Amino acid sequence: MSDSTISVAPEQPALVYPQPLVGDDVEAYLDLRRDAAWFEAMNHWSSIQGPKAMEALNGLVTNDVSQLAVGMGMHAIALTPKGKVVCDMYIARTDDDRFMLTVLRHCAPAWIDLARKYINPRLAKVVDESEQWATWMLYGTNAAQAVANLGGAAHTVENLGDIMVQGLAEWPVWSHGMWNIGPVSVRLVRAPVMGSLPGFVIVADARDTALVRERLDVSTRRQASRAVWNIARVEGGRPAFGIDMDENTIPQEANLDTLGAISFTKGCYTGQETVARVHFRGHVNRHLRGLIGEAPLPQHARVLDANGKDVGDVRSTVVSPRLGNIALAMIRREVAAGDRVFVQTPTGEIGATTQALPFPES
Repeated sequence: MSDSTISVAPEQPALVYPQPLVGDDVEAYLDLRRDAAWFEAMNHWSSIQGPKAMEALNGLVTNDVSQLAVGMGMHAIALTPKGKVVCDMYIARTDDDRFMLTVLRHCAPAWIDLARKYINPRLAKVVDESEQWATWMLYGTNAAQAVANLGGAAHTVENLGDIMVQGLAEWPVWSHGMWNIGPVSVRLVRAPVMGSLPGFVIVADARDTALVRERLDVSTRRQASRAVWNIARVEGGRPAFGIDMDENTIPQEANLDTLGAISFTKGCYTGQETVARVHFRGHVNRHLRGLIGEAPLPQHARVLDANGKDVGDVRSTVVSPRLGNIALAMIRREVAAGDRVFVQTPTGEIGATTQALPFPES
């Protein structure tokens, strides 16, 4: 047999074990449920603008941006022509002919390339605004009070402060608008990106970064790390591109349909055929489930059912102070929520139970 005919199995990625939170991170995690905490955000911003911006964007993403009023936003996905995920994103309509979009930074090159490939520049302009905006997130059960305090509510007369807090708490999900933090005007977004935990994304002009950051630093709320954010994201069942989904993922496999990122009534868009066929005629063969393990569950490990059949792999994995060893795993559809499975490791199998997402609140 010549060397050219030898088949070599692809190298499997090394297993990565999650680490428990320590020190201030534990307190910051607890703050999310007893008050609020803030995070530095790794967001990339761009815009689609022009007289045909709505039509151009609507032909490129899974959700129906024609339904957005100015001041509202939505979750959506950009797909390849074959219906595989390029990235998911938040879209905010800031004017009749302008939309702001944010994606994770490592997804940005693929998104910008796709947008510029499919959007005719004579109809709408794709603008990379990555250097224009600075972004933070402030989340927790008391997020409205925390944001109001950044704007000075703690130093106003009591009734005015209460009105500010009540107004923020009543913002509709995915709405956005301008808000003052001291001398700085920022855009606040009521984004449900932490499951049931309320909170806001703060978007400031990059020239005002130091002023907003100073307000956050001197506030009574604790800064939380990316590790805390990741635990809250996993608990909320929110997939991350590059970990839980990639360019080989159909949106329904990552539960993006149940997260409200897909319209099944709008007109044509890139990749629609695959998404519509799954929705109207069939099903996906795998999808994200939660796992609750008897020990820390390593990322990339294979998952076996009770009969020893390989049924999937572990994706995001964390040690939650509230829920213990949990993970998101891409699992074959025949494995039901509540089934017992086994996660393979070099030192033996770890028992786990599958869980519908999001994970329970208690």
